[in-house]
Amino acid sequence: MSDFDAESQALRNEVPVERQLTGTHRLLRFTVGRQTGQEAKPWRLDRYLHALMPTLSRSMIQRWVERGCATIDGVRAASDARLKPGQLVVLLAPLPERAADEATPAALQLLHADRWLLVANKPPGQLAHQAGRTMTGTLLNQVQEWFEAQGGDPREARLVNRIDRDTSGIVLVSLEMQAHTRLSAAMEARDLHKEYRAICHGVPEPASGSWRDPIGEGPEGSIARMVRPDGQACHTDYEVLEQSRDDAGHPGYALLRVLLHTGRQHQIRVHAAHHGHPLVGDWVYGTACTQLGGQALHAAVLEFPHPALARTLRIEAPLPEVLTRLWAELRAGGSATTVELSEEQRSKLNQPTASSLLRRPSWLSAEDFDELRRQTGE
Repeated sequence: MSDFDAESQALRNEVPVERQLTGTHRLLRFTVGRQTGQEAKPWRLDRYLHALMPTLSRSMIQRWVERGCATIDGVRAASDARLKPGQLVVLLAPLPERAADEATPAALQLLHADRWLLVANKPPGQLAHQAGRTMTGTLLNQVQEWFEAQGGDPREARLVNRIDRDTSGIVLVSLEMQAHTRLSAAMEARDLHKEYRAICHGVPEPASGSWRDPIGEGPEGSIARMVRPDGQACHTDYEVLEQSRDDAGHPGYALLRVLLHTGRQHQIRVHAAHHGHPLVGDWVYGTACTQLGGQALHAAVLEFPHPALARTLRIEAPLPEVLTRLWAELRAGGSATTVELSEEQRSKLNQPTASSLLRRPSWLSAEDFDELRRQTGE
């Protein structure tokens, strides 16, 4: 770890920061703590902000400051301003405007709402929360806007669980801190019953069972994870609800009921693929298809103790139309139409892309370089 990384980690541990993301702006408010680093020299504002927000580039932060988005004790500040302990810093930076061709998210669908929590039904293709360059149009954005319209403080709306962009279904949101603490504790204690529906290639045998393979990091530079002996303990139960057959009467696809006893990243997808039944459309662990933008996976049931009332809530979310339509097509004898990975997808899997092979790296032979170019269509 570099000196800057170590100092940045120390700052993040010591400096309380008020953060807020709205549909249009990012807000940070904090009081400068004691100075750290070599000889405790005063930090520059842009460097301090970058230490608190390491996922954002320093150049972006500098552009915000140059546009007057940052103040020190209420006075507009410059990037190279030197900070002193006790000063109040406020950054109010505009988020990127939605691109003209960016799809408008579907209307927020609530399955349950009360003063302590709500349960939303997330459509496939929508991020649950802000990530990377996506700061608007997420489920959390919609929930915060809804809660503010009800007279609540949008900063109090917090996600209790998260599901992948292409996974649809139930997301639990707390609306006040005590509820969040209790729901998070219940999830940590595995008191939340989580049930999924999935469509996979082939039909698992036996028709019901458990997958307990440990899961850990995948290949370097790839978003994929993998079964490995030194991975985290995992437990997935599955049951075949329905299956389809091809024209010759051979098993084609299966609609599964899946129960999670642990909540590891990509757990269902990794287990299904490891046992020879990758989910339809899962381009990370199987093959991409034209019918779906990602894996055929839906968070269908959530059962949990209410954080304030002496009762258990059971919430069910129906399959989204795209999965209902897909299963009807497969059950009738159809098949998933395979499609090549996009350059962005190949990049996320750390596979060679056309843009990465415009020049031959010094370590790659001319013959191998030509072969890779042929494989990527370059």
